[in-house]
Amino acid sequence: LGLVFGVMINKKKRGLIANNLMVKTTQENRLQRKVSASKLFHTFVIFIIVFVITHMFEIPWGSKAVSQLLGGTEIFDMRPVFSSVEVYNRISQFPVEGVIAYKRFTYTIDLIFPLSFFSFLLTLAHFVSQHITIPKYKANILIGLPVFWFTFDLIENAVIFSILSDFPNQSKVLASSLGYITAMKFGLLLFSIFMPSLLFIFAKKLDEPLTAHVL
Repeated sequence: LGLVFGVMINKKKRGLIANNLMVKTTQENRLQRKVSASKLFHTFVIFIIVFVITHMFEIPWGSKAVSQLLGGTEIFDMRPVFSSVEVYNRISQFPVEGVIAYKRFTYTIDLIFPLSFFSFLLTLAHFVSQHITIPKYKANILIGLPVFWFTFDLIENAVIFSILSDFPNQSKVLASSLGYITAMKFGLLLFSIFMPSLLFIFAKKLDEPLTAHVL
């Protein structure tokens, strides 16, 4: 992401406006720049602020506060746990107040932070798809990735809440699937960040020789 913003700042400083150097096409007109660099930057700043508040400080119902109430144990969505036995062994060691806080966490702070991240990732996907020339199906993939990531994050929260609410009753199906849901969530998150970032960086780097020649 630092490279993406670095390329954008470098282009702005050099005064290079891609639309003035390209032949107008139907696709270019259709992909008119609706998402500005300013909007992308603002969503990124909001995400960073929310991240700092929710992860760096011990706010009520935040991840640090929940982990402390759980006796210093990491919450499930920080590290995949693939065994239902391990899941319930960990839950059996949770204090009652920790379980209550963890359940509340799944529909409060653990929803606010992903929403801020989802807003940024979706804006990034739209920004990249509108500022470089790519096939429509690739643009749809870029936009779809953060949607799928956020969906899996919500599913993960729902599974954790259900497991905690039903305990001491056990659902081996839900518990054993939790690790795979978490792994899929992290995988989609990485793709949501790296795919648009790399496409944007490579596209702008490839434009540089042509741009320099025209100038």
